[in-house]
Amino acid sequence: MKFLFMLLWACALPLLALTYYSEENQPLNGQGPRGEASGFSVELLTLVWQEMGEKEHPIHFLPWAQGWYLLTQQPGAVLFATSHTRARSPHFLWACPISVSKISLIGRKQDKHTITSLDDLRPLRIGAMKADVGEQLLLNAGIAPQGIMSVERMDQVVRQLALARTDLVSANQDLLFHQIGRMGFNPAEFQVVAILSQQENCFAFNPATDPRKVERFQQALMRVMQSQAYRTLTQKYAHMLNFTLSKDLAPLLK
Repeated sequence: MKFLFMLLWACALPLLALTYYSEENQPLNGQGPRGEASGFSVELLTLVWQEMGEKEHPIHFLPWAQGWYLLTQQPGAVLFATSHTRARSPHFLWACPISVSKISLIGRKQDKHTITSLDDLRPLRIGAMKADVGEQLLLNAGIAPQGIMSVERMDQVVRQLALARTDLVSANQDLLFHQIGRMGFNPAEFQVVAILSQQENCFAFNPATDPRKVERFQQALMRVMQSQAYRTLTQKYAHMLNFTLSKDLAPLLK
């Protein structure tokens, strides 16, 4: 019911308005103990608003699949942080980067999985979030939907793996390990089995959004990235997030 209300409300907005959506996936984005928006991408977005001379806008936190649906349907919808993949690129407008993510296959160390090709994945149960890049990369690579156990939230992905309901999970490596520790599990008991891909995380705009608005946003983001405030912000999160594409990486998916 809440999502239906959000959808009806979103469709009634003026076409020129930008409406910001995100998910609970710290330390990148989420809500603090008092319900306040928090995380690296939220703080970065606040700097962009300041650079553009705009007041802070509401950020609506939804399960990722719901935010993804609104991104595809609502003119002016902005969803962050969205992985900028080759398959997604032509379907949206983009302002980049927020950070860099490695989408990896993570398993329990005791299981000692060895993954050298996609064929090794076919007999396994792989956990992922619905409509997340970890799920979409597997589907785009030809992994059968029946082999992917998709859930709404990252904490559910972690719990599936910890309780051995899945063999591996496909997810943002940094965010998954952060969630593992946050839920009280020992990160040392889990390991990266293979890296599927790496890409920038970005602000994704519905394709019907005025391109001039997106360009103005992108230019403000680039100016922010040259500032001392940005350097201070990245230093704050440097032990939890990655901000540089690795040239030496050999991902499973080319």
